[in-house]
Amino acid sequence: MNWIPVHSGLPVVAESKALRQLSQAMAASPDELIQTLIELGVQLCRADTCGLSLLETTPEGDRIFRWTNLAGTLSAHVGGVTPRDFSPCGVCLDRHAPQLLEYPSRLFQYLNGVDVPIVEALIIPLVPIGDDPLGTIWILSHHEERRFDSEDVRMMTSLAEFTSTALRLLRSKEVERAARMEAEAQVAQRTSALRRLSISLLQSQDEERRRIARELHDSVGQYLTGLKLNLSRLNGAEHQPLTPELLAECLHAVDECLTETRTISYLLHPPLLDEAGFASAARWYVNGFTERTGIRARLDLPPELSRLPRGIELTLFRILQESLTNVNRHSGSQAVEIHLNVDAEGVTLQVSDFGHGIPAEKLERFRQMGTTGGVGLGGMMERIADLGGELKVQSNGHGTVLTATIPLPLTGSLNSAA
Repeated sequence: MNWIPVHSGLPVVAESKALRQLSQAMAASPDELIQTLIELGVQLCRADTCGLSLLETTPEGDRIFRWTNLAGTLSAHVGGVTPRDFSPCGVCLDRHAPQLLEYPSRLFQYLNGVDVPIVEALIIPLVPIGDDPLGTIWILSHHEERRFDSEDVRMMTSLAEFTSTALRLLRSKEVERAARMEAEAQVAQRTSALRRLSISLLQSQDEERRRIARELHDSVGQYLTGLKLNLSRLNGAEHQPLTPELLAECLHAVDECLTETRTISYLLHPPLLDEAGFASAARWYVNGFTERTGIRARLDLPPELSRLPRGIELTLFRILQESLTNVNRHSGSQAVEIHLNVDAEGVTLQVSDFGHGIPAEKLERFRQMGTTGGVGLGGMMERIADLGGELKVQSNGHGTVLTATIPLPLTGSLNSAA
């Protein structure tokens, strides 16, 4: 590295060349801007060592200065530390002014640990703004014939201003980089969660199809088989008259087929939801849930609940279905409470059980990533998110409380379906 003879009567030329170097460093490698400034300190002031010390707090709570950047004779000591309250840099910050120290190791004896003696030290405070990091920039002379003067103070004060600006720029870049990485991580998590949700949804659809097929086979199929046998006995059987008992048996089979078909159809999508609204559909479903499972269910609805927008009513009903299914399959609870509240801003559906709760790791995964590994809660959250709402789940060893909040459209009316 060639020294620029600042004190040879050409300071303007030297500073102009330094500014060009700074511009090139900022354009080509802004992450190396601080080191470029430190190297310029060696050149412009014909110093033996130039360094940057930044104040930090250790995990143990001690405040120290760390030599984050070095150039020149002591460059191998980068990363070294000195105490905040007993050091040349500490004195500089306490006095808020440049400090010129001769043989600083006489007072700060730990400086004798460096490789060469320090004849003179010029320390300049940085100019922080707001919560910028505190610190100093400094130059050292290791030879008796090199002493610093007011021109060196001027040069180093300019470098201190540049360094403060560079630190602020780098910190902004770090904040931006951290924010971008966090956003990318969230996108990756969200994508992974949606992928798992899609797989779970397909599996759930297959399971639901198997359940419907099994119910059709075990209920409607059996009644149709019996009906066919009875009709076969009558077909071409002259000695087999149509008795009242045989007719009644056929009519009963037809009635049961109709009942089972209607039940399956209602469970898939109850006509009451379209015809009378969420309140009627919820009462029908909750009553049927208690009959099918033996779990006591208490439904608390507003006394005069008007129709809600159709999309909200459908979402509320699917959340109610999924919540009660989870209570029956997973909670072990013998009772469940359902509360619906509607005000001018939105509608809130809360389902509470008194079972053993959701495992902590699944609940945490849902809060962090929006999925528990199944389609239930993740599907609910997606439905609610599409309407601009929010899903909250609280769970412990005494039960689970699921709260779904959906805003009402500003132009919507509670007195008519959308």
